[in-house]
Amino acid sequence: MNYTLLENKEIKPDAINCKYFTIKEELIDKVDVLIVSFFGEYPDGSLGKKHGTYISKKAISGIIDFNPEAIILDFRELMYNWGNSILSVFQDIEQFKNAGNEENEPNFPILIVTSEKSKKGLLSLLTPATSNSVPDFIFEDINLAIKEAEKRGSYWLNN
Repeated sequence: MNYTLLENKEIKPDAINCKYFTIKEELIDKVDVLIVSFFGEYPDGSLGKKHGTYISKKAISGIIDFNPEAIILDFRELMYNWGNSILSVFQDIEQFKNAGNEENEPNFPILIVTSEKSKKGLLSLLTPATSNSVPDFIFEDINLAIKEAEKRGSYWLNN
């Protein structure tokens, strides 16, 4: 029997795009920080499932392509209100970079940059209900996020 091959095309949801950035300046220990910036709209609830998969796929592809010591997920230009499919990016990076780590090894640094477009939704998803403080991996200033990624990336690299 001769089989017919059907070409499959990448699934890219509407209304979302991604770009990769690195830092021009040399960081301590020559740490490479990858910034994965997302633009557009993330639909609410389960309507955002394909968008969550896209975000995860682009982050993992960036890690494979650029081999950074830290990653910043830049959601400043992404309109995000709610929906838990976006959590898959954290789970997938964790599995990809930390699977097989010894107990004393640091986890791969993941940081987030938000704006008014995404902050409220991301904080409600990533902050315990009993907490009023912002987690130490969420920033509104890209330069502060890069500085922290540099520090955490250096620690990850050297430990």
